[in-house]
Amino acid sequence: MIDKVTEKLDAYNYSLGLFIDLSKAFDTLDHAILIDKLEMYGVRGCALNWFRSYLSNRRHYVDYNGVQSSLLHIRTGVPQRSILGPLLF
Repeated sequence: MIDKVTEKLDAYNYSLGLFIDLSKAFDTLDHAILIDKLEMYGVRGCALNWFRSYLSNRRHYVDYNGVQSSLLHIRTGVPQRSILGPLLF
């Protein structure tokens, strides 16, 4: 990247960089919007119902030193460390 920028600057051209931090993006994806987008792209019937089921009724809790928090429903985000996570994002 440095070589490309230097090359453009040496040729008196402009150079622009855009950096986006997506570190929390997987956690913020709204399930309803995702289902709507899948339907818009042609996913329907059993496949859409499967995705709907995959994303629904998910819960999580925190266990710290043997003390557990209460279960909370997850309404946003895609399951991480799964094959489908990046695809759905």
